[in-house]
Amino acid sequence: MNTRPPIGVTLGDPAGVGPEVIDRALDMARGESIRLYGPGPLVEDMAARHPGSQAIPTTPDLAGIAVGHYTAASGAASVAALAAASRDLAVGAIASLVTGPISKTALAEAGLPHPGQTEYVAQACGVRRFAMMLAGPRLRVTLATTHVAIRDLPRALTGQAILDAAELTAAFLDHVLGVPRPRIGVLGLNPHAGDGGRFGDEESRVIAPAIATLRASGHDVSDPLPADTAFFRAARGDYDALVAMYHDQGLGPLKLIHFTDAVNITLGLPRTRCSPDHGPAFDLAGTGRADPTSTIEALRFARREPSESF
Repeated sequence: MNTRPPIGVTLGDPAGVGPEVIDRALDMARGESIRLYGPGPLVEDMAARHPGSQAIPTTPDLAGIAVGHYTAASGAASVAALAAASRDLAVGAIASLVTGPISKTALAEAGLPHPGQTEYVAQACGVRRFAMMLAGPRLRVTLATTHVAIRDLPRALTGQAILDAAELTAAFLDHVLGVPRPRIGVLGLNPHAGDGGRFGDEESRVIAPAIATLRASGHDVSDPLPADTAFFRAARGDYDALVAMYHDQGLGPLKLIHFTDAVNITLGLPRTRCSPDHGPAFDLAGTGRADPTSTIEALRFARREPSESF
């Protein structure tokens, strides 16, 4: 008898594409035990059509919600679902969590300090050391900083941030994906990785000392890599994952290759949390044109056994 706790799935913003791509992703779950968090009418209808699913209504109705348009009501509904599912993940009531896409405006309007769902779930789980990885079949990229304005990067990019990203990446690759002694490429911040200091000194002042610490701990990490060639090298197999210094440095190239099939994974949590690699896409909601592939991959990852590859 399978006694594993269910998988949690939030619908995300009910006015966006989350409900429809999750509905389509559930078609491949084959009776997996799933808890659906979101507005009552949506999760109850979805659970009735997908055997093994349980509705967890986190708001009572769809008042104020208009498909295709963000509103305060849709934002509040998305935060309510996230809060309930995160609490269940923290206490182990669910084995893993797939979070549907929300608008970051919703977190701000709720008075929360979190820039995204990653930070919210980490705090709910009592975790201070965590990182965001985006992963597809050919590329895996972990971010040393996440939602930070470019003007704030010199202050936000610290040696500890790089250490956390690289060490959590190595642990994930080794213990979760079964990649022994993973090869991790560490990107530079500046053009040509600073070119010996001509274009900035963060490589020698911040990144190289972090790399030295990682190597002293036994990790296989590169010297600071020029970002304009690192992704080609990783895609051909030179590295098992890359650590990027900031959001668009890492995710622009990754999405060029994995625009529809990447999965957002939070590293460092006691249980799996992942999500599709896209936002609520209000312009596509209700049109039938939203691609469910990333959500399917996220659900597949959430229900995987430790021995399965990704």
